[in-house]
Amino acid sequence: MSLDYKKLGLKAGVEIHQQLAIKHKLFCQCSAAFQDKEPVFEIKRKLRPVAGELGDIDVAAAFETLKDKTFRYKVYLNESCAVELDSEPPHPLNREALEIALQIALMLNCEVPEEIEVMRKTVLDGSNTSGFQRTALVGLNGWLQTSFGRVGITNVCLEEDACQIIKKDKKAVIYGLNRLGIPLVEIGTSPDIHTPEQAREVAEKIGMVLRSTGRAKRGIGTIRQDVNISIKGGARCEIKGVQKLNLLPRIVESEAQRQKEVIKKGKGVTRDVRRALPNGRTEFMRPLPGAARLYPETDIPPIQITAKRLREMRKTLPELLDKKLGKIMKRYSLNEEIAGQIVSLGKAELFEKAARLSDTKLAANVLTKYSRQFKIPDDRLLEFFRLLGKKAMPKEVLEKMLEGLSKGRPVKEVLKLEGKVLSRDDIIKIVQDIINKTPQALNAPRPEQALMGLVMREVRGRAPGALVMKLIMKELKK
Repeated sequence: MSLDYKKLGLKAGVEIHQQLAIKHKLFCQCSAAFQDKEPVFEIKRKLRPVAGELGDIDVAAAFETLKDKTFRYKVYLNESCAVELDSEPPHPLNREALEIALQIALMLNCEVPEEIEVMRKTVLDGSNTSGFQRTALVGLNGWLQTSFGRVGITNVCLEEDACQIIKKDKKAVIYGLNRLGIPLVEIGTSPDIHTPEQAREVAEKIGMVLRSTGRAKRGIGTIRQDVNISIKGGARCEIKGVQKLNLLPRIVESEAQRQKEVIKKGKGVTRDVRRALPNGRTEFMRPLPGAARLYPETDIPPIQITAKRLREMRKTLPELLDKKLGKIMKRYSLNEEIAGQIVSLGKAELFEKAARLSDTKLAANVLTKYSRQFKIPDDRLLEFFRLLGKKAMPKEVLEKMLEGLSKGRPVKEVLKLEGKVLSRDDIIKIVQDIINKTPQALNAPRPEQALMGLVMREVRGRAPGALVMKLIMKELKK
């Protein structure tokens, strides 16, 4: 039975955490590639809570301490250093990461503080060796337009990603230090969401804005969704770690149902942090943290953001992908599915350059169908399209060319395969010869189909099937 969310008074807000695609970590020069496989050594830590700026110990931090866990950290040569080990103060904030975060804040119509202040956020689950996460507010009081109205953007923060869990049990957790410090943008919305599907739409739109920058990492684990949920008479609970967007509506529905059942039993709903499970349900993790977890980072000076800088940034903000999608569909006569694939793969600019050099349909086909199969640098692909020009290309020959490019063969050498492609006159001659040799094919119920099979057997991948059929039909009309 579906829930009446209006009657329940459902309120939800999403938090999106997106890694940025840049070379270095947020507070050191270590690589942010997250590719090192083998650790060089390991350290062991115990963590304890400390009072925040107002003298209070955060309730969530105190709860984690009661577990008395030991944390072991794997150290990776190129992707972790004394900063991640908490043995050296953080280096200056990565200015490239700050620039991207400011772009995102402006694209979400946020106000930008005159001064960017890095804060420490107490985290005692072991996911940071220091016991806190560094975070900086770069945008607030923004908004996002959706099909059901505006949704408020409460904050855009630039922060360091946490360690990744390698293994854990009741008394110990093994973490990898190579993810710790990768620049991450966190975006939080107001509780303006009132149905599960609205939660999904908002998450999708924020994801679209992030991808529009061209600086969002792609792949499993590079983007994570959390969702805050409450109903009338309930309490705000934060659901952590919704990895798949398709799972988000089910999580919202499940948590609304859980709070409804707790209230029905006459119990109070506690303010918790809960873990998202693959089946759409949730489980308790810890109490919801409060303001006591935040205090200033004294090792990093504040960064001034001038009005002039923001004016200049607004002039060069990236075009949103949904607008780019519409332009590509109209300008190049592509259907929404193909254009959507080009945009979602981050290939829109590459496609437009390729379409000016070569056949539009061929460029779209290569970028959507073969870009993952054959890893080819953009500059080599553009040279390929430029030298190929507006010619059509049989599938078999095209695949051999792309395979050669992916193996590093020179573009001109790869294009020699084009010599195997038949011209229109060659195809017409083959069609005419087959008609003369097998006139009985003309008496078939579908003579064009009968001839197509015979001609394609002779052509053997040296001509596009669509062109062959076109020339067969032309010959039959004579």
